[in-house]
Amino acid sequence: MNIGPELWNVLASTLKGSVAASAVQGPPDFEYLSTDTRTLHGSKAALSHTVFLALRGPRHDGHAHVAAAAASGVRGFILASDWPGEDPDGHVLRVPNTLMALQALGRAARQSRPGKVVGITGSNGKTMVKEWAHALAPATHRVSRSPGSWNSQVGVPLSLWGMDDTADSYLVEAGISMPGEMETLASIIAPNIGVMVHFGDAHGSHFSSRQAKAQEKVRLFKDCDKVILGTHDPDVIQALTDHGVAQRCIYWTLPHAASPALPGTCALNITKADRKPHHTHLVGTWKGKPLEWTVPFTDEASLSNALTAALIMLELSGDLAAVTSNLPLLQPLGMRLEHLTGTGGGTIINDTWNHDLDGLSTALEALDRLSGDRKNAVVLSDLVPFDRQDPEQIKRLKHTLGQHQVDHWIAVGPQLSEGIPGVTTGTVDHFDSTEELLNSASLDRLQGWDVLVKGARPFAFERVSRALEANPHTTVFDLDLGRLAHNLEQHRERFGLPIMGMVKAFAYGAGDAVAIELSRLGITRLAVAFTEEGVALRKAGVQCPIMVLNADPQRFHDLIEWRLEPEVHHLGTIEQWGRVRANHAAIEEGENGVHLKVETGMHRLGLAPEEAHLAGAKCAELGIPIISVYSHLSAADDVDADAHTRLQIEAYDAACQAVSQGWASTSDRPEGSGFIRHLANTAGAARFPDARYDMVRIGLGLYGLDASGTMKNLQPIGRFHTRISHLHDVTAGTPVGYGAKDSARHTRRIATLPVGYADGLPRSAGMGKVHLFTGGKLCPTVGPVCMDGCMIDVTGMEVRVGDPVEIFGDHATIEDLASATGTIPYEILCRIPQRVRRRHLRT
Repeated sequence: MNIGPELWNVLASTLKGSVAASAVQGPPDFEYLSTDTRTLHGSKAALSHTVFLALRGPRHDGHAHVAAAAASGVRGFILASDWPGEDPDGHVLRVPNTLMALQALGRAARQSRPGKVVGITGSNGKTMVKEWAHALAPATHRVSRSPGSWNSQVGVPLSLWGMDDTADSYLVEAGISMPGEMETLASIIAPNIGVMVHFGDAHGSHFSSRQAKAQEKVRLFKDCDKVILGTHDPDVIQALTDHGVAQRCIYWTLPHAASPALPGTCALNITKADRKPHHTHLVGTWKGKPLEWTVPFTDEASLSNALTAALIMLELSGDLAAVTSNLPLLQPLGMRLEHLTGTGGGTIINDTWNHDLDGLSTALEALDRLSGDRKNAVVLSDLVPFDRQDPEQIKRLKHTLGQHQVDHWIAVGPQLSEGIPGVTTGTVDHFDSTEELLNSASLDRLQGWDVLVKGARPFAFERVSRALEANPHTTVFDLDLGRLAHNLEQHRERFGLPIMGMVKAFAYGAGDAVAIELSRLGITRLAVAFTEEGVALRKAGVQCPIMVLNADPQRFHDLIEWRLEPEVHHLGTIEQWGRVRANHAAIEEGENGVHLKVETGMHRLGLAPEEAHLAGAKCAELGIPIISVYSHLSAADDVDADAHTRLQIEAYDAACQAVSQGWASTSDRPEGSGFIRHLANTAGAARFPDARYDMVRIGLGLYGLDASGTMKNLQPIGRFHTRISHLHDVTAGTPVGYGAKDSARHTRRIATLPVGYADGLPRSAGMGKVHLFTGGKLCPTVGPVCMDGCMIDVTGMEVRVGDPVEIFGDHATIEDLASATGTIPYEILCRIPQRVRRRHLRT
């Protein structure tokens, strides 16, 4: 897709905009769109053919980055008519609403393509169904799909713009969070086939009822030829009926599944579903044709998503044989874009599930997002499917690669033996096979680099990732950054206030990736415990304000150098900060303020009530800005302590008033009373609306844990798991483990696991107190937990050495583990040591 003079002028005309005179030679000629200067990493040629759209939102204004875009080499700009800034060098289009301009470009891209378009909506599972439908496609049917979860008012038009012009079919997600949004998305996507996946309570806070949200979602299907139902929800069925599209629906059924009477046609009828420990065997018919399928999942959600994806691809291609052969190869989306720690401190992005042009573009964008100044490399296999003789595919590959700056390439496979189209030959090493690469020294030079490993399944590139990874330990702590983004958005919707994310103690054991991702998502502020944690985040590229809770006065110079903000809870510390600040030549008026912590009832740290007035006066005297005044609710999650919490809120109000009066007694400048007020943690914000003030501090809530019991849609972001290393039988009466105290009256099948208290599993979790999840079942521990291992009882189960075991996650919850061992989830997270392998996933 290209923006030439005609489309440029059509945009100006239809959007009532104006085209500014340009000093650039030649007419407009643009291929790429950008709304984020952090993704501008391409070649000079690609950047000169890029349009930057300055979008406005509740927490940002893209016009603040126009100069940066121009400095990077961008020569096309779509800016708001009312922005007072000067036009940059290049082609400039001024319009009343830049978002509407982006959506008009997405609409133009959709209308230019003849292939069938599938619009996918629902509450959960949109990305999963889209990716699986793509994976089920036969080699003869070219499918292009939106990257990641780009399903918003911004993401949809960007997705459509970047898709393959020559594809047979397009898979596009549509997500909404407000009334009125789906009508806009429907006009952009204009789907031929609609798909409704799981319908639940997510993003429901802006709708008057569940039924109202269902009515909004089905607006996507108004002009569809068919609607594929992946849900049997009665509110969805009623909405489809109300909108007059119910009889156009087709759906799948499972045996013995309770569901309401469904409109339309049952196209995929599963008559037998035999669940095995590791897969489900399905028998049934599609449009009367017999089928026998193996699906590599056993849980209801995955089965539903797999059947919906299969029905999509059967409708698009009609190729039952291809769907049948590809279904057993489906993998969870956690296998996509997992982030691993590489040797030398770099990041390895492992994306070795599928390998086409759409997937390559998404993976390269993930490489671009990595912060810091490390060199980067891409290990790339032959693309599947790809025809090197097809000029359109070659053109699109060059288009994709041109948007990204890569220092070194390693190419594997016969297709790439002649080089990578669009990449300078001198930057590419080529190998005929994965084995040849592993036997070379080529990977050794990548220590300390950021590396994307992107390969098709036949090349088994997981071996390449293992060779580059610093810690290929069997016991793994997975961190789902996609769920982290979901949880942040849930709290934004719930509270509608700025959020300070608590990432102290190595982000409660999860790692720096949490803070880096929160910063990328636009969180207002972060808080760490110690100066070195804040410095590490700055070195990792985190730019948002960071509060240091335990700011050591001996490190005050470091705080100023790294733009960190100290918490102060002692009058003498204010004077120390003032002296260091006064001796620092680079400080300007209004910079390097403090956060005053006041005592309200926790009795740990804080300015006493009689000190609050003095603190305000001292800050005014020394010219130290007061960024915020805050305190900590000690029992906000305990209903029995609500009276104590109310007293804390009253004490906090009095302290804030005293600080303001103290400032006013010494200075007539108004900023002393304009500080941020924040008191509530996750539970406090949920249970005490009057304690939210100007900002809320969210810790466990970001990790998917809710102590208040009021946040229904949070998702746990951490999954701690290992694999069975040994299986053996123990006869009746034979004790197991240290102390010889755990025996039974029957023969037991014992599974040994390579995880112990040195890995963060409490020693007290043994002797049957805790259940771990494997083979579809929660299994009790046997004997005490050892330093490096533990045992579980798998009697009567079909499990094998190498099978996964979940310590905590979606099935064995961290809350249950903490309760059974007499502690709290915070402690469980914090005690997972560095020897445990960590992976960062995006689902």
